[in-house]
Amino acid sequence: MPVPIARLYVLKVFARFLALSLFVFVSLLVMLNFVQVIDQGVLTGFSFYFLAKSMVYLLPNVLGMSLPLAFLLAMLLSLGAMSQDGEIIALRAGGFSFYEILSWVFYSSVLASLLLMAVNNWLGPVAFKRSTDYTISMINRVTKIVLKPRTFQSISDWVLYASDVNSLTGGMKGVKLVRRINNKEVPVFVNKINAAAGHYRMAEESGLELQLTDGQFSQTDCKDPDRILYGRFGSYKTLLPFFAGSAAGRKLNQREISTAGLFARLREGSSDPEAAGKYRIEIASRFALALAPLVFFLVGAPLGVVLDKRGRSAGFGISLLIIFFYYGLTISGMVLSRSYPVFFPWAIFAPALLTGAAGLWLWKRKLYAK
Repeated sequence: MPVPIARLYVLKVFARFLALSLFVFVSLLVMLNFVQVIDQGVLTGFSFYFLAKSMVYLLPNVLGMSLPLAFLLAMLLSLGAMSQDGEIIALRAGGFSFYEILSWVFYSSVLASLLLMAVNNWLGPVAFKRSTDYTISMINRVTKIVLKPRTFQSISDWVLYASDVNSLTGGMKGVKLVRRINNKEVPVFVNKINAAAGHYRMAEESGLELQLTDGQFSQTDCKDPDRILYGRFGSYKTLLPFFAGSAAGRKLNQREISTAGLFARLREGSSDPEAAGKYRIEIASRFALALAPLVFFLVGAPLGVVLDKRGRSAGFGISLLIIFFYYGLTISGMVLSRSYPVFFPWAIFAPALLTGAAGLWLWKRKLYAK
């Protein structure tokens, strides 16, 4: 049968451009995230093992962001190239309808949207949490720290400040240390240490060792501010560990929680309306963004087959315009829904509906008019 052969040929051309586009977008996003992680840890030293694990678990999210962009670009480039070479006209002259020519690409868009549903709602958040855990572990398990004068620096559970620092000798002046102890994210005690001078050195694989002189320490009860433990010291030695003991109980970002987990938190009820709003917007945005390949097919297919001699350059430019329009409106819808709940969830799904409607109009005007 000639129709399956024609469909297979179009699919092969599209798949070739999709693989190339996906490789480019994934490489760019991986490099951007790699540079960001390196920027966080380059001055503190880190384990390449944790770096590698962090980047590997980041790949599902990178794929989720790259696939819609690559799908649109590949469709416009492949159909633009076929139009430029006269292959679309030849297939039409052979009696094939646009549906017969593009049906397998349409099925690919449906499959891509289903894949994004799984990535956005389950695999992506779970993997992103693991990636963040490894990144935090990597940064906290540092091998060196460059202290700067008149700068607040977080080291595990402590915040360190010194008015003057000599990086060559390790000497410090005007040292202040602050640590807040929480119980299930509720502040319980605040520890403070002040010293006129001190000295620091690196304890390899352990932490930052401090030798302080002429200072005082205090502990304040957050429930009873009048209850304060206070003392003075002539010499005090302590170790600030690289790895925070409270890191395992950190508060999760909504992007690190699966959709099922977000629904569970909403059912349990939240005392923070802002957090509940973020959960709802995150859930809606995951479903809206998963529709991108299907929507991009509706608007990209009619544009691709009418590019004619404008070909690849026009396809690339049009894809950028559609991407900026779609994702710009989606982000604007998320912001609008957060500020004005009355617009939720319609403002988030509006870009998909508008782009899909524009695609259906183009199918009617551009394709069936031929």
